[in-house]
Amino acid sequence: MNVTDDVCQLIGNTPLLELKNYSEHPSARILAKMECCNPTSIKDRAVLQMIRGAMQAGKITEETEVVEASSGNTAIAIASLGAILGYKTRIYMSESCSIERQQVICAYGAKVILTPAVEHTRGARERAIAYCKAHPEKTFFLNQHGNAGNGMAHELTTGPELWEQTGGNIDAVVIGLGTSGTFDGLSRFFKQKNPDIRIVGFEPAGSPVYSGKKQGKHKITGVGPGFITDNFKRSQHNLDELILVEDDAAFEAARQIAKREGILVGPTSGASAWVAGQLAERPDFKDKTIVCFMYDTGERYLSTPGLFPTSNIDHET
Repeated sequence: MNVTDDVCQLIGNTPLLELKNYSEHPSARILAKMECCNPTSIKDRAVLQMIRGAMQAGKITEETEVVEASSGNTAIAIASLGAILGYKTRIYMSESCSIERQQVICAYGAKVILTPAVEHTRGARERAIAYCKAHPEKTFFLNQHGNAGNGMAHELTTGPELWEQTGGNIDAVVIGLGTSGTFDGLSRFFKQKNPDIRIVGFEPAGSPVYSGKKQGKHKITGVGPGFITDNFKRSQHNLDELILVEDDAAFEAARQIAKREGILVGPTSGASAWVAGQLAERPDFKDKTIVCFMYDTGERYLSTPGLFPTSNIDHET
C-alpha cells in the first residue's frame, strides 16, 4: 500500500483515459489526461511549483499573504496548499464564478474578494495587483499569468508523464488558453521531443482575445481571461492552430462525457474534448492519437445555469 503523509505527494502521475464512448470517430484515438484526479485540479502542479520556488527564495513565510486573481482552480490549489504549508491566502475572482468554487476556497480558510463579472479575470488581476502595491510588506502576488514556474511545472511533470504513458505516440495535444501556463510548458516539451506534434489551443468564441479580437462574455470558466498573458507570449511560436469554442458546445460535451464515460467534469474539460473531437473528424487524423485534458471535477459547476440538467428529478406525493 502506498501511504503518504503530505498531500503534495498526491499531485501528478494522473492516469490517461481513452474516450472510446464519447468520440464518434474511432479511427482517431482520443486520450484524456485525467487531471481531475489531482487533489484539487490540474492547477495543483503549477501552484506547487510556484509556491515552492517563492518559499525557497524567501518570498513566502508564515506571515505572508499570498494574493492571486483566479477563476477558481488556481485559487483552490493556493488555498489548499496554504492550509498545509502555513501561509495566508487572498483571492480576487469574478463574481460570475460558480458558488461551489467560492465555497471550496473559503473552506480552506482563504479570503475571497469578488469582482465585477464584466471584467472577467483581467479585472480581478488588476485589483489583486493594486492590493499588493498598497500592502507590499505583507503580501506576495503569485502572478500565475506570468510566473515562469507555471509552465515549468508542466514541462517537468505533465509532459514527461504523457510521453511515458503513450510511448511518445502523440500526434496532437489540445490545450485551453487561460493563464497559458499549461500551453507554455507542454508546447515547449513536446516541440523539443517531436516538432511534428501539433499544438492546438482553444479559447471561448465569445471572448477571442488570443485570436486578436475583443474581450466579450463567455461561460467557459478557466479559459479566456480577457487579456494575452506573458505565459502565452513566451511560447506563442509553438502554437500550430487556435480553435474557438462556443459555450453551448463546451456544455454539451461536458454532459456527453458524463453520460457516455461516467465522468463529471467542468465546461473547460468539455471544450477540450470537443476540440479533440473536431480534430478527429479530419481525414488527416485517421489512425492518429490526440491528447486532451479533463482539468477538474464537474461538481464545482453544479449551480451553473444550463450545464447539468435536473429534468430527471421527480417528486412523489
